[in-house]
This record gives sequence, C-alpha cells and structure tokens, in this order.
Amino acid sequence: MVTLWRMASGFAVAEVASQPTVPRDLIDFDVAAALRMWGRAVAEGSLWVVCRLDPGRWHVAPVRSDVPAPSPSGVERRSPERLTLELAGLLLGALERVWAVADQATVYLCAALAVVDTSLERVRKARGLTTASRAHLLADLAVIAEAIEGALEA
Repeated sequence: MVTLWRMASGFAVAEVASQPTVPRDLIDFDVAAALRMWGRAVAEGSLWVVCRLDPGRWHVAPVRSDVPAPSPSGVERRSPERLTLELAGLLLGALERVWAVADQATVYLCAALAVVDTSLERVRKARGLTTASRAHLLADLAVIAEAIEGALEA
C-alpha cells in the first residue's frame, strides 16, 4: 500500500492512499518523526510518498521535481521498490507544478464566470439600454476580457 503525506505544523497528514478503505494499522507510521530521525529536512507543506512493504519496513521518498542524485559509488544499491517509489515522487512533483497552474487558471475563470453572471443579471433587469446601463455592461465585459487573459497567461 502507498500513501501520500503532507507535512503540516510538524506532523504528517495522510492526503490519499492507494486503497479506498485503509485499516489504521496500515498507515499508523509517524512519517515526520522517521524523517527527523533519518536526518531529513521536513519542510512545511512538503509531500512524501510512503510505502509499507512489511510490518515495520517502510520506504519513504520525497515528492520533488529534481532527479535524485546517483549512488556515490556508481553502483546502484537501491531496491527496485525504492527506485519505484523515487520515480513516483518525481512524477508527482512534475504534476504538482501542473496542478498549481491549473488552480490559478481556475481562479481566473471563476472570477470571469461571476462577472458574466452579474452582467447577465443586469441585462435581465435593465429596462432598455440607457447610456448608464451600456457603460456598466462595457465595464463588465472589460473585466471579463482581463480575467480571461489572465487565465490564458497562467
């Protein structure tokens, strides 16, 4: 079983697990304490992929965008399981950047949608198009254009 953990206030919080219903004993592992014991820096908000192979035997890999350094001796000593977990962390790190951009685009598009809704409501309630109503609609359309441009640049 594999679990994705996020560091928050010095503790690890399970974000998602590879099984839909997870018995507590399968993820009852103090990731933050283990990382500190191993001398690893535990940054706030950092993500870690954790895999339990056997009772008491865990593999932990950071979610990151930089490739892990090769073995100092030049001979690969990491197990296939460890390499797979390192690769999973690397792939999640690459996806994390995509998610951040998608979230920013979503914010811009939601703002644009809210302005469109307001514009539609103003059109529905307007009794003819006075100069003031037309000015409001043009201003709203300008805001929509800016929001969409922001989404495209994100």
